[in-house]
Amino acid sequence: MPSQSQSEFVLTSSVRTELVLRVAERTTPTEVLLSGIDASDSAVYDALSTLRGRGLLTEAVEGWELTAHGHLVADSVSEWLSSEEFRARDPAFWKNHQADVIPAAFRRRLPEVGEYEIVRDVPQEPNRCEDVAVGMLESADHCDLTTPYYSRRHQTAIPRHPETRLLVTREAIDVSFQRYRDGRREELNNMDPAALRLTDCQFASVVTDDKLKFELPTVSDGATDRHDGTGHPSERGSVAGTTALFVSETDSAVQWGRDLFEALWADSDPLGPYVERHHPDLLE
Repeated sequence: MPSQSQSEFVLTSSVRTELVLRVAERTTPTEVLLSGIDASDSAVYDALSTLRGRGLLTEAVEGWELTAHGHLVADSVSEWLSSEEFRARDPAFWKNHQADVIPAAFRRRLPEVGEYEIVRDVPQEPNRCEDVAVGMLESADHCDLTTPYYSRRHQTAIPRHPETRLLVTREAIDVSFQRYRDGRREELNNMDPAALRLTDCQFASVVTDDKLKFELPTVSDGATDRHDGTGHPSERGSVAGTTALFVSETDSAVQWGRDLFEALWADSDPLGPYVERHHPDLLE
C-alpha cells in the first residue's frame, strides 16, 4: 500500500502535478508533454511511468489519458492549488484572522471568489476600513448585511430600500436598544421588521450588486482582556477590533456572498419574539 495518498504523491512533484493537470484537459501525446513541460525527458518519462503504476494514467492510441481515479485525483489537486493561490494573495490576512467563523461549506468555496483586495487601516488613514465600508453602503441601492456589532456610522449608511436585508446578532441588537434607552439614538431601527432577523454569525459582511465585503474576527493572542460582546472574557478576537477588510468585485464573489447570506437567512430567527422576551419596555 502506498505510504502517501494519491493527491499527495502528485503534489510532491511539480512534474507529476503538471502532467496530471495537462492530461486532465485533454488526451495528450507523449511528444507534446515532452516539449511542453519544463523538465528533462527522463523526468517526464519517469513521472509518466509512476503515475501509470499508481493507476492514475493510461496510454491510449492518441496519447495519455487519466483513469477515472486519475480524474478524481486531478480534481483534488486542482482544488488544493486554487486554495493555495487564493491564500497566497495575502497570507498575513489569513494568518491573523479567524476564518473558521465562516460556515465550512462556504469556506471551502472561497477560492471561487477569485481576485480580492485587503484594505487595511494605516497611520495616515486610521479609519480607512470604516470609511471604505461606509462608502460601500452609501453607494449601494440595496444590500444584504450581516453584523455582530453595532456601529452608528454603518447604521446611518444602510440603504433604506425594500430589498435591503439585515442579519444582526442578539448582542448587537442589545447594544442598539440600550443606546436608544440612554438617549444616544433618536429612534429605534426603522427597517421593516421582515427585513431584519437575528443570527449567531460572528463575522460582518455586505453584499451589493457589484461588491462583496467581509470582516473576520482577529486571531486571539490569549490576552484576558478580550471580550465576546456580552462583557465576558473571550479567547477569540473581535470583528469590531479588526483593522482589515476583505473586498472583492468579481461576479463570483458577489454570487458567493449572496449564497452565504441566503443560507444564513434561512437559518435565522425573527426579531419580534426576542424583543418581546428581552426588551418588553420598548413595546409599550
